[in-house]
Amino acid sequence: MIRSCSAADAAQIAAVQRAGWFAAYEGIIPGEIIDQVTAPDEGARVRQTFRTRPWQRMIVAVAGKRETPRPGVPVAPGIVGYASFGPETDVLAGRWPPQLTGAGRDGQVAELYALYIRPAWWSTGTGRALMDQVLARTSAVRYRSVVLWVLRDNTRARRFYERAGFAPDGAAHRLDRLGGVTEVRYQRTLAALRRRRGTRPGLDRAPPAGAGNNDVLMHPGMPAAADALVPTLRPCLPDGTATGAHAGR
Repeated sequence: MIRSCSAADAAQIAAVQRAGWFAAYEGIIPGEIIDQVTAPDEGARVRQTFRTRPWQRMIVAVAGKRETPRPGVPVAPGIVGYASFGPETDVLAGRWPPQLTGAGRDGQVAELYALYIRPAWWSTGTGRALMDQVLARTSAVRYRSVVLWVLRDNTRARRFYERAGFAPDGAAHRLDRLGGVTEVRYQRTLAALRRRRGTRPGLDRAPPAGAGNNDVLMHPGMPAAADALVPTLRPCLPDGTATGAHAGR
């Protein structure tokens, strides 16, 4: 099942992030940096984002008690993946935290900030289901396109994004705080998606069984602040509720 997240999910989300970073970035980002950035804190960093980043939206993929990634692989029920998204941020300006671009502030360009899957759930349809929901939700509020940043050397994630309709647009950015790795920007339009769907899809639905390959996908340079809300998207709130966002740009 895919649903909007709440502050009560913070510890599980942080655990997914840590497992995903170690599995996906092995040989790309030094292990000691990954360990420092994702150090266990029982979800404190995630809960802080709920308080300080009201414009950021997050959805989670939840496995039921009887669901397993594949036959014979026992996995505890709970959150197995998540995605966060919102208005486009100006990564190339070199400021930290990044501020919104004009297109992001005006509701024209969205950004997928992160998409993480527990390694045991790679290639099960979970990542694709989360991606579909991000595209559906951003399209539903009339964004024209979506961008994302992915590590240049994360070839598995880049293949996934390309299968989802994204393509590199030539922009690149060096992440000095993560050992000097380079990330590249991908982009796709949403007009064709709106034409195919015709009407706004359901916002919470279970991932289809056997939906295809999925990878752990992430933007390690996640933004830490911005100043806009996206109309009608449902944010994570500190009290664990989900509600329609304010159009308070």
